[in-house]
Amino acid sequence: MMLKPQQMSRVIITGPKNLQEQVVKELHSLKILHIADHSRNEMADIGTPLESADRLSQALVKIRSLMSALGIKKNGNGLEHRKGLPEIEMASRKLSEQLNTNLDESKKIDDKVSKLNAAAQELEILKSLNLPPEALDSYKSLASFTGYVRDKTSVESIRAELIRITDKFMLLSGDVSGKTFIGLFADEKEKHNALDILSKKGFSAFNFSNAQGMKGGAVANIQKTETEIKKLQKAKLDINEGVERLRETYKGFLLSADSYLEEQLEKAEAPLKFAATSSSFLIKGWIPENQLKASIDRLNMAARNKIYVHFEPAKKNDKVPVKLKNPKMVEPFEFFMGLYSMPSYRELDPTFFIFLSFPIFFGMMLGDVGYGVLSLMLFWAIKKKMPSAKSLLNVLMISSFISVLFGFFFGEFFGYEFMHPVISREHDMFSLMYLAIGFGIVHVNLGLIIGMVNEWKSHGMMHAVYAKLSWIILEIGVALLALPYLKIITLSPLIGAIFLGLSILMLLKGEGVKGVIELPSIFTNILSYARLMAIGLSSVILAVIINDSARDFFHEGGFLIIAGVLILIVGHGINIMLGLLGSFLHSLRLHYVEFFSKFFQGGAKRYQPFGLKE
Repeated sequence: MMLKPQQMSRVIITGPKNLQEQVVKELHSLKILHIADHSRNEMADIGTPLESADRLSQALVKIRSLMSALGIKKNGNGLEHRKGLPEIEMASRKLSEQLNTNLDESKKIDDKVSKLNAAAQELEILKSLNLPPEALDSYKSLASFTGYVRDKTSVESIRAELIRITDKFMLLSGDVSGKTFIGLFADEKEKHNALDILSKKGFSAFNFSNAQGMKGGAVANIQKTETEIKKLQKAKLDINEGVERLRETYKGFLLSADSYLEEQLEKAEAPLKFAATSSSFLIKGWIPENQLKASIDRLNMAARNKIYVHFEPAKKNDKVPVKLKNPKMVEPFEFFMGLYSMPSYRELDPTFFIFLSFPIFFGMMLGDVGYGVLSLMLFWAIKKKMPSAKSLLNVLMISSFISVLFGFFFGEFFGYEFMHPVISREHDMFSLMYLAIGFGIVHVNLGLIIGMVNEWKSHGMMHAVYAKLSWIILEIGVALLALPYLKIITLSPLIGAIFLGLSILMLLKGEGVKGVIELPSIFTNILSYARLMAIGLSSVILAVIINDSARDFFHEGGFLIIAGVLILIVGHGINIMLGLLGSFLHSLRLHYVEFFSKFFQGGAKRYQPFGLKE
């Protein structure tokens, strides 16, 4: 039955240690057992990995390091690897040596290019001063200073102060990237005085460490440096091409080796989840009931009937992993359970109810033939490009189709009423609100009925009646009080009061004082469904404004027609995006908050069989 998760059986497998590896391999091949981790106790310790685990782990780290260095990403299409661990180790060692040689050469070139670029910058400064690099050499009788000062006026000020203390100096200046650069050569005896003068003018020293030692003029050295950089860049390009060849040559090997090692390591580390003694192992887990017999037969065959397999149905308090079981049409809506929480094993699976109501809520809010068709085409195109998101996109495609149907119901096409509507969202707001509240009443009470079934299964019929049916009786009581007051029906208010009082007593019995305190919540939950009207109304009003604005431009004629077309395209584009986002988020909220709060506990683990990759 689709409203229930897949039935599970608790399984215990035990046998001698010498058969552990064979059993692990068979379980991995079966891809059927959800392993329950063993916790260390007095009876048995946690198992130890298989002997190959360390080598496999090291090899996997090596392979992934090579993949990272070569820019190879896992794509989910792991190729079958036909060789074993020794061959992988040998091939990865060879690739690592080739790659490291290339990367080392590449790093050396980068260092040289970096140094030459720095030298070229220094030579440009010397060029602006008309100084050869040899001028930077050390002198016994001369002190030299090179660096930046505040501005050009500082140069003349420095010159004037130097003249007062010595006539043995040479001061050069030039413009470097909008800043004033100077070169000062003065008598060694006046070194400290010259430095004091420079300090007062905001002097910032510059070191020509890369250009120092070069022979010839600055211009010639610049040309020589640029030529050398080009040669190095060509060599770097050749190395990069070599690395790309390695990437293409070894890509298939690395992807298949990664997949193979990951699988083998999973097997080797599986005993860490088992219980173990010095001579035996014990595995606890869960297998779907309908696959139990075939799985046990294969395990016994693999172990030559030398293991013992015990199985039993899930008990009331067992923490059973959940595998949802829904028809193909409903399966995409399991996405919402994964996003929120898996239902517990004994709860009803709400996926089918989301399948029924989510597209309706989404469609009512978007509710436009044009918007629905465009969004359907958009999600179809994205699905072709992103198959990994197909569950969500299938949900959105179904919801977009329902939006088209609601578009005919409302008679809307890009905000225009192109046909006589059943309900006009623009002109019949109250009918739209009554429809939204009607959906809310049905949806909330459906949640209460599901909650009653869950409580019946968990705590018995009477608790279900007190905890959940009481809310429905409360609603009936309020309705029987309100309808006569509004003169819709003729009925004594006493009947409504009796229903109301009875519901409060039942709530006290079923949920205690907490239930009574939360009495107003049922009505606020129902009123929350008015957002189905509000979101849709805001979308259609914005669409009408866009259309009216564009029409005004069309009436003006000329180039303004182009402006009108742009308003339609951009305006409706934005409105569709807002409509899709609002419809999705608010539909989600109505399920997670208003609907799920009436019955859903959740918290179960998803069924994850050993050996199965999602």
